[in-house]
Amino acid sequence: MRIDTPMTASSRRGADCQADVTIIGVHEAARVTPSHASARLFANGDTCISLDHGMQIRTQASVSPAAFGSRPLWVDDLTHTGITRAPQPARSLANRMRHSFAAVTAGLSDQGRILVPGLTCGLLGQDYIGPGALEQPDTTYAARVEQEFRTSGIMHLMAVSGGHFILVAQLAQWLGAAIRLPRPVAAIGVIAAYQGLAILVYPSDSVLRAQIMGTFSAIGMLLGRPSQTASALAWTTIMVLTLAPGKSASYGYALSSAAVLGITLCTLPLQRRLDRRLPHAASQAVATTLSAQIFTLPIQILMEPQIPLMSVLANLMVAPFVSWATITGLIALILAPFVPALAFAAAWLASCGTAIMAWTAHVCAAPTWTALAWPSGIPGALLALAVQAVIALLPGIIRSGAHAIGDRAIRYGLGRTSREQHEREARRTFVTAGGERRPHPPIAGNSRAGCTPAGRPWRACGKIGVWLAETRGMIDDQWHRHD
Repeated sequence: MRIDTPMTASSRRGADCQADVTIIGVHEAARVTPSHASARLFANGDTCISLDHGMQIRTQASVSPAAFGSRPLWVDDLTHTGITRAPQPARSLANRMRHSFAAVTAGLSDQGRILVPGLTCGLLGQDYIGPGALEQPDTTYAARVEQEFRTSGIMHLMAVSGGHFILVAQLAQWLGAAIRLPRPVAAIGVIAAYQGLAILVYPSDSVLRAQIMGTFSAIGMLLGRPSQTASALAWTTIMVLTLAPGKSASYGYALSSAAVLGITLCTLPLQRRLDRRLPHAASQAVATTLSAQIFTLPIQILMEPQIPLMSVLANLMVAPFVSWATITGLIALILAPFVPALAFAAAWLASCGTAIMAWTAHVCAAPTWTALAWPSGIPGALLALAVQAVIALLPGIIRSGAHAIGDRAIRYGLGRTSREQHEREARRTFVTAGGERRPHPPIAGNSRAGCTPAGRPWRACGKIGVWLAETRGMIDDQWHRHD
């Protein structure tokens, strides 16, 4: 079998570690049956340290249907395990870097040991299994931090997705522009950076989506075509679901794709509306967060039937620190095997950012009302869609109703409106000796016509002058009516 992921802490009792594997052959008696079945391997003791991502192994084990998880089979009770093929050189280097990075982050505070690997690689510190783990973080504290991140709605920061790939692409483009590389060469450099990042981080469905989608965008750059996010997402989804139909049941892939689609379609319209009330930077951050939340909320309800009410606020609070904490974490990951001292300095800077994230998660998850209970399953997801549709359509319904009421008022009150308009026009004008009606000339220094009627030189201007003129006109009108 081939090991497809790094070894991580086991999610079931009776095992120390686990990894996702692909069974490539089953030996039964003297017959070998080829296979391509996906399974989850569980192991104990020194086997967890000896196995690593990218290896091919031969073992005697029991295979059973999975009781839970994304893989349909479980492989456990390993005996007579041997390595038949070592990882490829690139994968071997990535494994070495990951183990060295774990050793570097072991010198950080508890929150840094937990969150810096999660933000950088997509694997929380307490889940790491390997030779670089000097001491595991406190399990109670780690469980509390993870739950607070989930409750506050910022757990997505601990999964590698499009944000990491965007940062790497921007860095590659900046380097290409600094040394004046031609556009095709710079595009090839971006593609290489994408593949390198995908090898370094924990493999997941969101990483697969971001890698393929970013590659499509880089190919467009290579051909001189503008980036089209929606088109790249559509082609990525078509290709992934065609080659791996099982991804259609993946929550990780669905969440990642829905967030990108929401940001692509809704961010600019929401930002235009929010620009009227908020500064541009704040409106952009709020619009991006809301767009992602709107499209991912039904999927989140399928996973956990509750709505994180503080999610938008929590994401806004941590947004300024995510990019530089991610960049410094990636620098620490790259330098860990070669310059551990510099890698620790970079990891410590990243832990400063994750400390703010941990504090934000703790504050936003503290109130008892921070999560709203919601119906579970498909009915709950459909209800969330219906509520969001009503909220989206409500301003248009109110606007249409106001217009209808206004049209009716104009239709039924036309005679009165015409009389009032005629009276206002009469107050603002005067009749010349020839019977011609003309507006009152404004006073000197006041550009508002009719501020002071002719022959009544009030020493006023602006709003005061207008008020005096209108008051005097009303008195004159009442006087003439009594006459």
